[in-house]
Amino acid sequence: MKRPLRRLRRLLLGLILLAGLALGVVGWFGSSHLLSPPRRGLQDYHRTILARPAEHGLAIEAWSAPGGSRALVVHPAAHPGAALKSRELRQRVPSAPRWGEIVGTVVLLHGHQGRKEDHLPICERFCAAGFRCVLVDLPGHGDHPEPFATFGHREAPWLAEIRDAFSEEHPFYLFGVSQGGAIALQAAALAPERWQGVISVAAFATLDEAVDASTRDFHPALRPLGPLLAGSVSLATRLRAGFSPSGIRPVDAVRSLDLPVLLIHGDADRFIPLDHARRLHRELPGRAKTLRVVRDAGHGRVLAADAARTYAACCEFLLRHAR
Repeated sequence: MKRPLRRLRRLLLGLILLAGLALGVVGWFGSSHLLSPPRRGLQDYHRTILARPAEHGLAIEAWSAPGGSRALVVHPAAHPGAALKSRELRQRVPSAPRWGEIVGTVVLLHGHQGRKEDHLPICERFCAAGFRCVLVDLPGHGDHPEPFATFGHREAPWLAEIRDAFSEEHPFYLFGVSQGGAIALQAAALAPERWQGVISVAAFATLDEAVDASTRDFHPALRPLGPLLAGSVSLATRLRAGFSPSGIRPVDAVRSLDLPVLLIHGDADRFIPLDHARRLHRELPGRAKTLRVVRDAGHGRVLAADAARTYAACCEFLLRHAR
């Protein structure tokens, strides 16, 4: 009788150890995807704009951001070429200043797995409205030397340093998409005196919810284990990068953010549902807050789904508060 019980105990112990090992492996690989996703190289459309920026209404110069990260400063061209997107924007925004005039600066923050050059087409619109653009790679992405993304934990104070690197007195804004939008809200809440306003696109309210959604979608058979898998990823993240996803909560940060804020979100976003934007909007204390819902737009299509009107709304927001 003792021998079968001993075998059963060994079997149970082996299963427990195997389950622990499996959770550890999931936590390691999940945290790797979260903290250091594969870094994308330049895309063809990046190279096209970089090769002939004036044809897109831009003048581009390299800049070394605080911390040694390579960045781009993009000015409106005084004498643009075809600049189709720029000219379309100016037709919709008649209050834009003359070509080449700068009335403010926007620091643009890309999404998870993105890089700074992804925002060059956005610069075509913002520069046409009179705004200089500063494009930076976030930690763990592009050309940034830091290995790990921290979703605002380290990025928020770093963005204050970026603002302080410029001596101009004109208005400075933050613009971000997804991860970048959540970071923009946290950075503005940390140092509101440095910024004139924020445009946040498809941002999450809390990072742990986004992590939980990702782990649940990993494989249908693993959905019942979602909380365990998310906990494993969170533990590995804390051990490797010194922060916990549960501590990244833009919905809490915005409660002290009394600046103009434009939130943009798609009503077909399955990764970060529209409820995240509604909660952020509800918690913002000021009156100068707007939630713009883009119909039939998924997470990666919020700006593209209704591009002409959405970009016009962004530029009108920037111009209104610059004045």
